[in-house]
Amino acid sequence: MTISPPSARRTGISPWEVRQDFDAYTSTMDDDQSPLLGHLVLYSVFAGRVTVDDMKWWFRDLNLDAAFLPAPIRPVDAFDTVTGSRGVRRTYSLGSASATLMIRHVTRDARQVVRHLVREVRDERETRLHYDAGLAECVFLRDKTRGAGPGAGILSIRSDREAIGHLSEVDRRQVYEVLEELEDSFRHHCVYLTADRLRSHIRSYIEALSAIRIHNTRGAYFVHREHARTVMALRALVSRMGDGSRLTPIPLADQQEMREMIITSFTTKAQNDLHKLGMDIALAQREHQSDSEIRKLHRRYQALRTATAEHSSLLRTTLDDTNAALDLVQHQLRVLLTPTT
Repeated sequence: MTISPPSARRTGISPWEVRQDFDAYTSTMDDDQSPLLGHLVLYSVFAGRVTVDDMKWWFRDLNLDAAFLPAPIRPVDAFDTVTGSRGVRRTYSLGSASATLMIRHVTRDARQVVRHLVREVRDERETRLHYDAGLAECVFLRDKTRGAGPGAGILSIRSDREAIGHLSEVDRRQVYEVLEELEDSFRHHCVYLTADRLRSHIRSYIEALSAIRIHNTRGAYFVHREHARTVMALRALVSRMGDGSRLTPIPLADQQEMREMIITSFTTKAQNDLHKLGMDIALAQREHQSDSEIRKLHRRYQALRTATAEHSSLLRTTLDDTNAALDLVQHQLRVLLTPTT
């Protein structure tokens, strides 16, 4: 399939700049006094006008792994976004009181999803509430025709003109503006990826680089120097996503203090994951869970052991405490897998 180059691809960091960044960040590896251990990666992604086709072009342009591309946008997801808890909502003043227009869920089935526009009025002392329910129905009608894509459908807004007519002029204007905003927002989200989805894909890509989340931080990861080129490409990708979006790779020198920080972060998370896994194994023993559930536990154990071995090699260290905990969990799994007579 041919992808038309979107105009947005010309913004942000270019592949040439990626190569320049990679050379600059890795040049420290040639300095015997401060070789590069890896990067501390921080990122922020804000809402922009990024389509799935934009992402396809950018991934190809930056030679990124297409396995991490977002799936096509489903209209039903766009509906859930604009009518959900973080969707369209408006609060305004009514003299000594305040009013809020919000969407409330009603029903969901194989044919449609129904939500209502509700008006909540709070008095000056915020001690009493008054509700006008069902000022409008916001309905997602699922497309059940042959060949319709996953989650296909349309938005239908059915306003109750009689109920709205009993409201004040201020209220009526606010209600109709919110209904118009709902339609505009739905059309937007059927085309453009949300900031949450973009953040999720960036996080998944970073974590797939055997990244270690730094303990007691919010969204900061250590990525070993062997993935430096990919980190630079991700930096370029995020720079194209919208105003304020950025990924910052901070070079970390291969020094004892840096290693101790990374090792502590890894062992803290690994110990927590192993503790949770041990509790889940004990629960599986008590409840005699199915073979498929036990296989999931075993896969979790194998993933932790693989990660421990990999990071021990990359950081040139022996993670004794983590290995001891792994041995204990392995014993629990053996007991779980041993048939009882």
